[in-house]
This record gives sequence, C-alpha cells and structure tokens, in this order.
Amino acid sequence: MELSSVVHYMNESFAFKLDNHRYLIKLRTKRDDFKKVSLRYVEKYLRERNVKDHPTFTKEMKKVASTSLYDYYEVVISDEFEFFNQKVNMIAVRYYFILEGKEGEIIYYGNYKYNKKEPYESIEMFNLVIHQADISFFKTPEWSKGAVFYQIFPERFAPTDDKYSSTWNEVPMGMRTRTNGTLKGICQKIPYIKDLGVDAIYLNPIFLSQTSHRYDTIDYLKIDPLLGTDDDFKELVDTCHNNGIKVVLDLVFNHSSTQFFAFQDLLKNQENSKYKNWYFVKQFPVSINFPPNYLGFSFGPFMPKLNPDNPECREYFLNVTRHYLNDFHVDGYRLDVADEVSHKFWKEFRKVSKSINPDCLIMGEVWYDSTPYLRGDEFDSIMNYTIYDGIRNFLIGKLSLDQFIDIVERERGETPLNYYHNSNILVGSHDTDRIYHFLGSDKDKFLIAMTLLLFLPGSPLIYYGDEIMMDGDKDPDCRRGMIFDESFNHDIKEIIKNLIRIKHIKAIKEGEVNTCKLHEKSLKIQRILDGEIITLIVAFEKESLIELKGKLNLFNNEVFSGTLDPLKILIYKE
Repeated sequence: MELSSVVHYMNESFAFKLDNHRYLIKLRTKRDDFKKVSLRYVEKYLRERNVKDHPTFTKEMKKVASTSLYDYYEVVISDEFEFFNQKVNMIAVRYYFILEGKEGEIIYYGNYKYNKKEPYESIEMFNLVIHQADISFFKTPEWSKGAVFYQIFPERFAPTDDKYSSTWNEVPMGMRTRTNGTLKGICQKIPYIKDLGVDAIYLNPIFLSQTSHRYDTIDYLKIDPLLGTDDDFKELVDTCHNNGIKVVLDLVFNHSSTQFFAFQDLLKNQENSKYKNWYFVKQFPVSINFPPNYLGFSFGPFMPKLNPDNPECREYFLNVTRHYLNDFHVDGYRLDVADEVSHKFWKEFRKVSKSINPDCLIMGEVWYDSTPYLRGDEFDSIMNYTIYDGIRNFLIGKLSLDQFIDIVERERGETPLNYYHNSNILVGSHDTDRIYHFLGSDKDKFLIAMTLLLFLPGSPLIYYGDEIMMDGDKDPDCRRGMIFDESFNHDIKEIIKNLIRIKHIKAIKEGEVNTCKLHEKSLKIQRILDGEIITLIVAFEKESLIELKGKLNLFNNEVFSGTLDPLKILIYKE
C-alpha cells in the first residue's frame, strides 16, 4: 500500500453537502492500490457520550475516476438515521476510511493517521459538522447545468438590417478595425441563434469604450452608442427570454479605461484626488506612459487596475451589478480577469447578485486552478481552460491519448459535484485563435474538437462562427465579422446543430463520465445516467467494430457499417 498517496482533507473539496440531508465524502489513492475502500461513520456525540446501542454505519466507496497515477473514490451519506424508533439528525459526523489491500490486509485512516487497529475515540476520526456543511452549501443555477452557451463579440456579429460596413469582411482583422455590429443586429438574428439550439448567449462587453473589444470601459452605466441604446438592449434581453434563451453579460471590474471618470480625476488632481485609492498608484505624479507608474492590465498603461476593495470603489461596482440585474434582467455575469480581483470583493458581489436573482449565474475567467473560487461563496462556474488546453493540445499531438484521458478523469475526480456540470468548457474564444485555425484547417480534427466540447461534462461555450468553421488567427483576427451566407459551410452547421441536440440528452447533459482507450490508439468516452449509456468513439487508426454494425450513429444519423476510419466519430446508445 502506497499510503503517501492517500489524500483526504476536511474541507469543501473532499466533504460537502450535495442536497437535503445528503453529503459527499471523497478520497484519493494511488491507482490500483486497493482492493476495496469503505467509509465508516458515527454520530460524534452519541459516540463520545457512550450512548448504549448508538449506531455505526459502513458504506463501500465507489471508484468514480482514475488517472495514470490516482484513483478517486466517493460515497454519499445521510445525516438522518433511526434511533430508538424515531428519525433523528446527526449534529456532527465522525468518520474514517477502511483501506483493504490486494492481499486482504486492512488499514484504517482517520484524522490524518493510519492504524491497524480500528478507531473508536472521536479524536481518531475525521469530522464533518453538519450545520457548517449546510452553511457552506451552495446551489448553482439549475438552468446552467450542461447548458450550451453561444459567445457573441457584439461589434462583429450582425449590423442592423444586414447593412454591413465596408470593413466587415476584412482578413486578417486588424487591432484598430471598427465594424458596425449592433445590439439590434443581434436581436434580428435571434431566430438563427434559436435554430442552433443553444440555451444562452454570452456577450462580450457592451459598455462605452474607445475600442472594439470594450474591455477598456469609459462608463459602466452607459451602453456604447455604436452598439445601440438602453432600449435596444432591453429588447434584445426580452427577445431572448421570449425564445427561451438566457443572457450573460461580461463585466470588467479588474481595470478601467484611462477615460473613466475616476482615473480622469486622478490625472487632474493627483495626490489630492478623492479617487486615488480606486487605483494602485506606485508614485506621483501619475501620467499615462510606458511603463506606467500605476498597476495596469497586462503591464500596459491604458487599462489601469482598479481597487474594488476600496469602500467607495466597491460600492460603485456593486451598483453596476445591481443595475443590469434590476433594470435589464440579465441572467448572469461573466467576470473578466477574475483571479486578479480580491476574494473579499467577489464574496460581496455574490451576495448582491444572488439577493436580486438567486438564479443569477456567476462565471469567472480563471485560467488556472479555480478551487478557491468554488467554495460556495464566490462563483458558480469558471471558464475551464484545463479542458481547453487538453482538447487542443491532444489534437495537435502535444498530449498523448493517456495524458488527455488523465485530464478528463482528474477533472471528474477533483471537481466538486455541485459545480462540475456548470464548468464552462471551451475550445476557443475572443482571446484565442479559432479552433479551426489552430488545428491547421483540418476539418476532421475540427469536428473531433467540437464533438468533445459538446460530449464532455460541463456547459460548453461555442464561440460565434465556430458552428460554421470560421477561420481566424490569434486576437484580433479571431474576431472577424460573422458570416450569415447559408451556402458557407452549411453542412458543418448542420453537424454542430446535431451535436447541440445530442448535448441535451439527459445522460450527456448531467450524467457520469468514463474515459478510456479503445485498442490502445482510439478514444472511448461513456456518459451514464439512470441505466442509460451513450458512448463516443473517436478513431485514431482504422477500427473494426463488427459487434456494433447496424447501430445508429448519432453523430451523422446513419447506420454504422462496422468500420470506423481514422479521425472519424461514432456516437451510439448502448
């Protein structure tokens, strides 16, 4: 037994509430190290008081994921139990793990200590305080679990009445190129968006700005007149809602434009500015130069970094948060550069957002480990760049099949279940080269990427135009004008529409995942729920699957011939 690989902590990542009276306990071990893992638990105070006939509960844990290094075990327990012919609830759960080796040897693990003798004293066990677990419990919005998001870059999606600017089809798209996409233009394309079958749109910033990307906000309470008016935005949100589509808005609270009123006052009044603590000034006098003498986004001078921990600054941005929820009824927020804003602010942000709309989705842009933001008091979701990196680099050969499987299995093993299906997975966005371009304009690999995006657990994000295999190099060329010509890659769009439809099958939307190799060279992923099993096979060499001949291939709705060529896809019900 490799006991140094056994991992369990008394925190929200390893022991947390699932729903009413149900709690999940997790354990990580070395791969294939144990024959059986069980959890044994008691009510803490009944044990400590030596109450006669107090019950002890034992449940075998289920192995839910495996990487090349680790196995992940889980078990669900209840705080309810029968005691002296009446139903009672535990105050605190004391528990320990029973680890059975391959040769039958038994080790007990409790309170970070290993023993050959079974623990009895409470101090020898791990502890889960029920009311504390209840307090830290968080529910993510039901509507967003497994939902398909469609990301729109507002200036480049659609102009009003299809009256395109002369720059619309510029290739490559330049940093300073302006086009004439509008909110009304987006609204006029809702039938197109609804036909795709998506559940929500996510809009890049729409506030007054000097740039097309609008991440340098001049006025957070004013919609950029180039995009439209307040009424145009209200019409867009109402139209989306009338068509069953949610609206998520991009908020940029990490930095502002140098034209933002607070920074303008700072430039004018310097050390006497009442807004000097809204920013991180290193020295006076403040001037817009490179390198800046204040903190700025990406070390640049034109997007000075905000300090929302300052009370006045914090209240201003919380009022912005209230404004779009109360006055426009948006359904959620995507938070730009979320990991560079303090936890303290995001905790307040969540309280304000959820007090207005408990189903408001809070999605943070965090490119790395997001665990600290997913404790229940900050975000509901993050943009999952771990899966992004996995899909992309697997398909260009930088990651092996085993490494890709490890990524998927690790996500399942280490991600809290109350967030797992909200994970916003993506293969490209306004910040990256388009997936088709990244894959060297390889159609087969592009379709594999989009299939994985829409088959894996989580809430997939489709970047506008990827449904028609649009091209585009890194930012800003990935932000080309949308193409609505029905003759342009119509066959690709129909495939993506079908994959979106498949995503809404309950087993794929919220089911378990099992990822493995098929015959060493090909990928097999199963999604499982309530006895229904849907399987995806992606071939990387020619696969003879005669036993599946005659199955309906859900990918193309054709009867499967029994042979799968390299870089081809099979999706079928078991």
